[in-house]
Amino acid sequence: MGKLKMRNIASLLLTLLLSLTLCTPALAAGSTLSLSTADEMTVFARRCSSDAYSKGLTVRLLNDIDLDGAELSVPIFLGTFDGQGHRISGLTLSGSATGYGLFSNIAKGAEVKSLIVEGTITPSGTQSRIGGIAGDNYGAIANCAFSGTVTGADTVGLIAGYNGSSGVITGCSAAGTVHATTAAG
Repeated sequence: MGKLKMRNIASLLLTLLLSLTLCTPALAAGSTLSLSTADEMTVFARRCSSDAYSKGLTVRLLNDIDLDGAELSVPIFLGTFDGQGHRISGLTLSGSATGYGLFSNIAKGAEVKSLIVEGTITPSGTQSRIGGIAGDNYGAIANCAFSGTVTGADTVGLIAGYNGSSGVITGCSAAGTVHATTAAG
C-alpha cells in the first residue's frame, strides 16, 4: 500500500475513534456530574436513554434551572440525583408516553433527593403511570416537592404515578392538581 492510502486509512480511523468518544462519553462508576443550566439538563436526560449511563452516577444541581417549557424527561435513572434544595421550573411534558414524569423511571437502588419541581404534565396517548417527579418509582424519592398539574388516565400522582414494590417515598410534599380517571394520588 502506498503512503497516501495508509495515511488516509489512519486519518479515517482516528476520525471514527474521536467521533465515538465524543458521542458516547464513558463515566466511571462513582462519577459525579454537576448540572447548572437547562442545556446541561437536556444533554443529561438524553444520555440517560441508556441504563448503563447513570449506573453509579451522582448528579448534583448547582443552582435553580428554568426549563422554560422544554419537553424534558429522563428516561431511566440508576444513580443518585441530588437537587441540593434547588428548583427545576418550567417543566412541560405533553408527548405520548406511559411511565412519564421528570424521571420516567427511577430504577431499584436509585435515589432522587432534595429536589423541587414545578410544571405541567399532560401527556397524550395512553396516559398511564404519570407523575410530577417520576412516572415509575422503584428506587427512593426523598425530601422532594412538586407543584403544578399532572394529568393522565390512570395511576397518576403529583410525586409518582406508580410506586413499585421496592419504591420508597419519604419526606416529600406536593401542591397542585391531579386529573385522572382512576388511581389518582
